[in-house]
Amino acid sequence: MRCEDTGQQLTLAAAGAPITRLDPTEVRELISCNEVVEARPGGPASGKSWVKLNGSLTSPNFPDPYPARRQCRVDLKAPRGFRVRLSFTHFHLYHPLNLSNNNCDSMDSVRIQELKGSVLGVYCGPGIPPPIMSSGEHLTLIFRSITSGPRVTGYRVLYSFLNDFGLKSGQQLRNNSCAFLFNSTTQHQGEIHSPNPGGKYPRDTVCRYVFHGQPQQRIRLTFTLFDVEGVAPCNERTDSDYIEFSNMEGDHSVLARRCGRFAPKVVESESSNFQLTFISNHKYDGMGFAATFKFVTPQEEGERDEEGAVQPLSLPASGAVGRTKQPGITTFLLGILVMGRLFLQPL
Repeated sequence: MRCEDTGQQLTLAAAGAPITRLDPTEVRELISCNEVVEARPGGPASGKSWVKLNGSLTSPNFPDPYPARRQCRVDLKAPRGFRVRLSFTHFHLYHPLNLSNNNCDSMDSVRIQELKGSVLGVYCGPGIPPPIMSSGEHLTLIFRSITSGPRVTGYRVLYSFLNDFGLKSGQQLRNNSCAFLFNSTTQHQGEIHSPNPGGKYPRDTVCRYVFHGQPQQRIRLTFTLFDVEGVAPCNERTDSDYIEFSNMEGDHSVLARRCGRFAPKVVESESSNFQLTFISNHKYDGMGFAATFKFVTPQEEGERDEEGAVQPLSLPASGAVGRTKQPGITTFLLGILVMGRLFLQPL
């Protein structure tokens, strides 16, 4: 991250020197540095529609200790129809207990938010955050340092403006759309993922995974990850994200919906055509799903994988996930644990 010097003298804590501490309420006095990062039209000379679709951002003075009393904001603007993805390669901010992502609102932190103000994540302490993807064309990163120290090295993050949702398997059906085709004539088996693999899926997103097999083939999906935020019956009335299956025959009737953290371990299509649709809303998110797929013949249908029996798609929608997270209680219990350790230490 390029930060303009405002002319005020800042002193970094040298090795062995005391840590610079400031009152968290003094955020209004933080020295600011702001920039805008956006792609540019390529033009005939470059041979590309867009240039500067990726790059990196770093904290001030990286990889040396960052200064106290800084607030840096970067607004990332992708081309129309693209998404913004952030992938951290280094992250170490000052935390008095050296804890990751605990009580970040009063610590040195990095906040990721969308243009409309919804916060996708606040990170502090040591430990690399998972990849983050926007639900639209804008994303904002805000770095705030209240304190600093001799061993905090800040962060480095790679940004990319992409239109494939981070998905590398299948044939994308239309530019900028989350729709991918898997044909048995070109790929007999492989893997599928929710958008932004390795991190939480983006909000307000619809993705379709379309499978076309030979007349006698069926499509078998074996889920290896399933964390789709929602509760039964997995629909809009319960503010749920969900996946649904259909055979894409006749009226394209939906066979089943699934959400929560209880995956249908193995599912199998009823015909040679199959579609999985993933839908997320604007409220919640999760780590999504990952599954292997395989086009199987009638002879192979009786050979069940070691993962378990095939779950009929005629079962009603099911799913559950806890929405009763109480960070206040977690912080309270952590405080008791820390105090207990202090009192139990020998004098």
